[in-house]
Amino acid sequence: MALDFAHPWLLVLLPLALLPLLPRRADTLTFSWIAWLPDDRAGRWIGALAKGCAVLAMLAIVSGLAGPGRSPREVSRTGSGAQIILLMDRSASMDEPIESKGVEVSAGESKNKVARASLTEFVAQRPNDRLAFMMFGTSPLLAMPFTYDHRAIDAAIAGTAVGRGMPDTQLDLGLLTAIDEFNGSHSSSRRAIVLVSDGGAKLSARVRQLIEEGLLRNQIALYFIYLRSSVYSPDLNAALPANDSSAEAELHRYFLSLKTPYRLFQTGNAKAMRDAMAEINRQQSVQTTFVERLPREDLSAYCFAVALAGCVALIGLRLFQVRVWS
Repeated sequence: MALDFAHPWLLVLLPLALLPLLPRRADTLTFSWIAWLPDDRAGRWIGALAKGCAVLAMLAIVSGLAGPGRSPREVSRTGSGAQIILLMDRSASMDEPIESKGVEVSAGESKNKVARASLTEFVAQRPNDRLAFMMFGTSPLLAMPFTYDHRAIDAAIAGTAVGRGMPDTQLDLGLLTAIDEFNGSHSSSRRAIVLVSDGGAKLSARVRQLIEEGLLRNQIALYFIYLRSSVYSPDLNAALPANDSSAEAELHRYFLSLKTPYRLFQTGNAKAMRDAMAEINRQQSVQTTFVERLPREDLSAYCFAVALAGCVALIGLRLFQVRVWS
């Protein structure tokens, strides 16, 4: 354990803790001669104990003011789970109702609400995952970086219900930003990006190269949950003709050409969305080893607790002290 101090210069005050050991005239009692009195062994022990408590209290106060703490460190841990980024489309089209003939989705329920409910359920089923949540629209927005605090992830997902969606869908920027979140992280766990969107994107050759290199470099599996909102939307599960120039079809064809794992889940209702997340949950369960970065831990509270105990002991011992002889 590496110990450091936030204000080490305050440690120069430590010699002040020796002051209680010096004799004080106020402790002397005026009496002509006491040699005939019996030896007060208990009194000497109580006096020594009081001085020790005073020294300890002053040492603890000065040490606490100096701000002792445990330095930031990295700890290797082993467990089950994965590193997953939930990348959600937050464009205006996600606020539109999702078309479904099933009874589980009421009329007017938005694609955003369906996706939000399924993602929240997915997070609850992955207690050992290190998750992050990101939105994209006009620009990508990292709502919550990688964390084991799933309550924070739930809050970030719930926040997508506030306000209206963005007017544009920059899926390429969102995907590149999500890939960059894995750069520099050390972990043997599986890595995945869960892309939730109701549309596609026509990517330039440069962007395609960056996405392919990033996924390959960080060994990231890509899951594309395509919310097909109506019968007029492209059916990506059907055999795609080479001349289909829709953004969704082009994006799907490009993802199929990747050298890293890719899986499409086409959904049109809440049940299909839940089934997709359940399948991802089954695929991303494996024993992992990862490095957790722990922040600095402040230990000054323990010092002040020791100082308080010393002061309380001094007050109690004072009750046994003779102040006046008559």
